[in-house]
Amino acid sequence: MLTLLFYCFIAITVIELIYYFAINSNVAFHSTLKDKKSHISEPVSVIVYVKNQEQKLPEFLELLKAQDFSPGYEIILVNNASEDESLEILEDFALKNANAKLVDVVNNETFWGNKKYALTLGIKVAKFEHLLFVEPAACPMTPNWIFSMSRGLSTQKNLVIGFTQIANKRRSFINKLIRYQNVQKTTNLFSWSGAGKPLYGNAYNQAYNKSLFYKVNGFISHMKIPFSDEYTFINQIGTSTNTSVSFSPDSFTIIESKNTISEWKNAIKKQDLLLRKLSVWAQLKIRFFNLNKLLFYIAFTLLISFLYQWEIVLGVFLFRCIIAHIFSGKTFSKFGTKELVWTLPLLEIIHIFISTYYSFTHFITRQKIEKKYY
Repeated sequence: MLTLLFYCFIAITVIELIYYFAINSNVAFHSTLKDKKSHISEPVSVIVYVKNQEQKLPEFLELLKAQDFSPGYEIILVNNASEDESLEILEDFALKNANAKLVDVVNNETFWGNKKYALTLGIKVAKFEHLLFVEPAACPMTPNWIFSMSRGLSTQKNLVIGFTQIANKRRSFINKLIRYQNVQKTTNLFSWSGAGKPLYGNAYNQAYNKSLFYKVNGFISHMKIPFSDEYTFINQIGTSTNTSVSFSPDSFTIIESKNTISEWKNAIKKQDLLLRKLSVWAQLKIRFFNLNKLLFYIAFTLLISFLYQWEIVLGVFLFRCIIAHIFSGKTFSKFGTKELVWTLPLLEIIHIFISTYYSFTHFITRQKIEKKYY
């Protein structure tokens, strides 16, 4: 029995190493030279989705107004029936800024609280071909955000996905867990975008052409799902040839975290539940390798506890950990989170076990995503 487990351990390790070199390498070893391609310098419509964001709006709108983009840009403020003072703040901003338009979406019986319906109304009033999407919770990190994101739209690429960083809070382990989960989610997105097609997008930072939106009749095929525009829709329109991802720090947005255990668990739950909206093949691309990592640690623990071929088992384990640290170090540094590498494999083990737990639980209970997640 231990002999069979030993060979399974070796096979699992080989599969994981193949994943690192074949899939993750296009992120870990991405060259900035790849980003230096011809791009279309055209005006951009920045579509801001707002739902009860009165506290975030003042700072966010000032950062948006300070963007340096010479072709010009308009700001489409989509207020989706906010119940706080968001509408008043948006009305005042639109009144004082000529390049801002306000779309006030009132709840109706057919599309009550539907984010996709609200975004569709915003897209319809946008006058430019290039659409850049963001929400007030995620602030641009530099005045070159619009430029950096829009430069990914070239003659070949009409879908760009950016990164949203979680603000670092020193001496907070929960913050490390939340940031690790966020980077892993982005790594999966960027890796599979380079190796095939994007599995999902980033509602806090993504851009695509208006013509691409209308080519597939917008959100019509999944309008009944009032959320996850960055999942079902991006997975629908994204291909291996029309999608690019942005590694430039200028293109990053940043979001503040509450740094609570419930926030961390909800992020993992939401990720798992949204993955279920994708095809089985798309889900397997992530779930299979998460399961593979889980089996790696379980097999190692069993073999080492019985001291079966312990020299080989320990050697394989250390070799795998070294490779994981090399790839993670290069990947995390690209996303401004290099210090997380020093807490591996602890963060990895916790993430794998909690992700597997919720995935199994959701599968057994057939749980659907709750309204609090969107």
